[in-house]
Amino acid sequence: MSGLTIPDLAHRLLRLLPPEDAHKAGLRLVKLLKPRKFEPPEGIRLKTWLGRLTPPIGLAAGFDKTGESVAHLSSLGFGYLVAGSVTLNPRPGNKRPRIVRRRGEALVNAMGLPSPGIEVFARNLSVGAPLAGVPVVASIAGEDPLEIVACYERLRGVVAGVEVNLSSPSLRDAAAIWSQERFSRLVELLVSVKWCPLALKIPPLARSELRSHVLRAVKIWVDQGLESITAVNTLPVSEVRLSTGFGGLSGKPLNPYMLETLRELRSLVGDNCEINAVGGIFTAEDALQAFRLGASTIQVYTALTYRGPRVVRQIVADLAKILDGMGARSLEEILP
Repeated sequence: MSGLTIPDLAHRLLRLLPPEDAHKAGLRLVKLLKPRKFEPPEGIRLKTWLGRLTPPIGLAAGFDKTGESVAHLSSLGFGYLVAGSVTLNPRPGNKRPRIVRRRGEALVNAMGLPSPGIEVFARNLSVGAPLAGVPVVASIAGEDPLEIVACYERLRGVVAGVEVNLSSPSLRDAAAIWSQERFSRLVELLVSVKWCPLALKIPPLARSELRSHVLRAVKIWVDQGLESITAVNTLPVSEVRLSTGFGGLSGKPLNPYMLETLRELRSLVGDNCEINAVGGIFTAEDALQAFRLGASTIQVYTALTYRGPRVVRQIVADLAKILDGMGARSLEEILP
């Protein structure tokens, strides 16, 4: 145990708990331990859809589903935070067990989009977001365009940006959600009331039945001048240990799917849209690969559960070493 810090020891103990219990306990510990504020090197910055971020590393949606913890999570070193996903009305989510660990630093979850509802969520963020010290983005989800737009409107002035999540495996009838008619209607409504930067969260392009629908939706999104795409959500897989028998795969095994999607997106949208890369990013090398393929930010989640609360600081420190070894002063100097 020599050399272990309190956060390191706490992380080891959390790994002994079932994943969902460990997650809840981890959120409480972040509030109690209050890690020292992290000052990343100035060179680890990029221009993004949320302005210049130092570092351009966000916490992915799903970690803080209620918006209650953003004031504390920023202390882990993030340049921005995504809270949610939230739905218009409260949802209990699926029955337990609804999240399990897999070999290879992976998780499979079938949470079922548990949500306190937009009213409680917005009130939580109105308190926590100003204290976070970094931009806070709200992830909103739903199957009906009017519900999604109602969530967006309720968050007016509360957050720095909104991520529209149409790609959760918990949403029913994915083909209908991504249909040209329904998606075009959603974009039309969002543009008519737009008050902040918007990102669209998409699934991996591995599902042949959705691929053409998603790529068409991305084109509609970008053609309307909306700012950002977040790629990717989890990959649907079978998992007998879950109450549902299936769930969404995240972590290291998702990384190849994310990279494939990132390459295709950058080819499709050119320089007309920002991309946030999420899926199996654990190290500085992973991050740099995503940046070089055209991401302007990265997001992490599963890396926190396996590598602990210092993973973002480690990625930033190692990126700084890579830059120093290349004789570069900033990330911007080494990216296309």
